[in-house]
Amino acid sequence: MLRLLFVFLTSFSLSYLLLWGTGGEASPVFGSINSVLFVLGAMFGALSLAFFNYVEGVMKDVPKKLKVQNFELYSLVVGSLTDLKREVISNVLLVVVLLLVAFFAGAVGEMDFLYRLSFSSYLIWGMQSVRGACFLSVIVVVCVQLAGFVTANSLRAEVSMYGE
Repeated sequence: MLRLLFVFLTSFSLSYLLLWGTGGEASPVFGSINSVLFVLGAMFGALSLAFFNYVEGVMKDVPKKLKVQNFELYSLVVGSLTDLKREVISNVLLVVVLLLVAFFAGAVGEMDFLYRLSFSSYLIWGMQSVRGACFLSVIVVVCVQLAGFVTANSLRAEVSMYGE
């Protein structure tokens, strides 16, 4: 959770710095992030479902005789795979929350009353930076999910090698 907060705050700062440094000229880049985020979210959801089923299959491949021979090792493998499944579910929830935050930040950033304020450009840049931070955070979550897939794949190879 701390890493996610660091990624979000760093990407928010970099996005805001980019907007401030260009005097708002980079705003069109942040204006179209929602459409990319929703496509990325849909792809992530499909990937997560496949990954969850893959981990479930790996759990079924763990030999049952291992439970009798070495219960500690069996418990460790099943516990690790269960944690991986839990991480998949939490990553999906996180991406949904980030998509909602990006959507609402975009909606607030387009409200007319913001343009009437004397410091409106800074507020609008802040809302656009939230969208940029959500986008980069989703990219990081996707990378973490892919790393989990690599872990599950190597675990399946180990289980197959020492299987029944």
